[in-house]
Amino acid sequence: MKFFRKFTTLFFIAMLAAALTAVFPAGSVHAEDSSKPAFTVGSKTLYVGYKSYYTEIPQTTETAVITYKSSDKKVAVVDEDGKISPVAPGTADISAVIKQNGKKYTTKMKVTVKNPYSKISVSTEGISVGSSFRFELTRYGHREPVTWTLDGTQYASISAGSSTDCILKGIAPGIVTLKAETNGSVFSMKVRICEGTGKVYFISPDSDPYYPSYKKYGTYNKNTRHYYLLRSYLEYFDKAGGGVLVLKKGTYTITNTLCIPSNTTILLEDGAKILKSYETGTTALTYTRSLFQTVSYTNSSKAGVFSGYTGERNIKILGEGNACIDLNNLNCAGVVVAHCSNLKISGLRFLNMNTNHFIELDAAYNVTISGNYFSGYTVSSTTRKEAINLDTPDQNTGGFNQNWTSYDGTPNLNVFITDNVFYNLEAAVGTHKYTADKPHSNIQVLRNTFIDIHTYAVRCMNWKNSLIRDNTIMLTEAPEEERIGIICNGITNTTITANRFERYTIPVSLYHWQNQGSGSIYGPIYNDLSKDNILAVRKNYVYNCQNNYVEYYNEFDDFSEENLTKCGIFDSYLLD
Repeated sequence: MKFFRKFTTLFFIAMLAAALTAVFPAGSVHAEDSSKPAFTVGSKTLYVGYKSYYTEIPQTTETAVITYKSSDKKVAVVDEDGKISPVAPGTADISAVIKQNGKKYTTKMKVTVKNPYSKISVSTEGISVGSSFRFELTRYGHREPVTWTLDGTQYASISAGSSTDCILKGIAPGIVTLKAETNGSVFSMKVRICEGTGKVYFISPDSDPYYPSYKKYGTYNKNTRHYYLLRSYLEYFDKAGGGVLVLKKGTYTITNTLCIPSNTTILLEDGAKILKSYETGTTALTYTRSLFQTVSYTNSSKAGVFSGYTGERNIKILGEGNACIDLNNLNCAGVVVAHCSNLKISGLRFLNMNTNHFIELDAAYNVTISGNYFSGYTVSSTTRKEAINLDTPDQNTGGFNQNWTSYDGTPNLNVFITDNVFYNLEAAVGTHKYTADKPHSNIQVLRNTFIDIHTYAVRCMNWKNSLIRDNTIMLTEAPEEERIGIICNGITNTTITANRFERYTIPVSLYHWQNQGSGSIYGPIYNDLSKDNILAVRKNYVYNCQNNYVEYYNEFDDFSEENLTKCGIFDSYLLD
């Protein structure tokens, strides 16, 4: 048995030796091949008039004889020491023949020769006001100095960094041209300085979501991809503490609500269009009846999380040129605002509303709505759906129904609606339900143009310490039925003056009011105007109006006999 085991072991060793011999036969140069002399690199790029390259060939002996050769001396030449010098743009093969230890070896490398050039290697399309970005220029084949200049110094400033970079700092919203000059070439780029805070991101209708995982959702399809595109960035801003999202030219079809967190700016460039759609392309996702809501996705799922003005803050929705938000004649709100502070909506075209509002303001503080264009509507059952509606989150009135409010009835405070155009609408600006003892305060409607507004241009209901001034309120044709320019229901210390009325049946109408239907649990509200308020209302301009007086009902309103007389008719020199 021992003999058999010993024989078996010897047989196995013999078989292994035979196998190794087959793989590495006698006289094999395998060990030598691993140390064969060769260039350390297989290719190299050189630049005309710039540095030469010294080749290296490891594994050569001191007695080795090396002969170098270039396949094209018009492109690159190589000397007896292996130094390669660039001559002209092109490619050449550099070879070396090595003789050592009685053997001869050949090695090659490819050389590409280019003219010197530079390029901007680190850049961005935009930065936010107050932030900085370091732009870098990389030089290839030269070390000429770099000179940075800036067109648009009212929007940004530059400061020198190292020899090849500069720091751009945003000062004000605008577009600047940054230039880098070196070696006879000038490189320029447009950089947008964006209103807002945080990093700036640019997207187009063909962009992918910020989070690639969205593309794997079962509800991600051609109908919903723009919804997920914008949502992904807004969700990222929620985590990052804000940012700026710039929408480039093109149409973005949105099916579901986009929630805007604090410190977020959305900018629509000229030609960018947000279009509301009900077509989700899947039964797993139902469309919603709002485009934007001023609440983060995190807070949107929390019931009653906000009260007063404690909600999201520092939100901007801006547009340029023909940028627009088109509700597509669908029953949908454009922007729903509640418990939000420091909001700006500017430079946009709002089109085609139906039984809802372009902008709904509830419990909002410090709001600016300026330089927008509002137009197009489908007639509602109430005929009083305002383009901009000022409301309160109050379950008694039913004017707001998002679960993230505490329904505390907080009114709007410090709202500035200025320099807008309202054209061909059911109603333009106003309130049609109120919460008792919760008046909207410091609402200023200034320098707007209202053209062909069906029911009323402005309705001040339960407004306090407010101002309506320097607006143009006109109809292009004489109306067949009664049209009122400004309606006042339960206002206190509100000034209405220096407005121009044309072709309206009644320029200004003041009367007490009580909610009808929902909210009727609240008692009636009455107008309470000071003597100065009443004198100011006479200083409006009336042209081709059917009645040249202020309509009022004095049974309950707080007017003295003297004030009633002065309230009754506009100054004669202001009549047509």
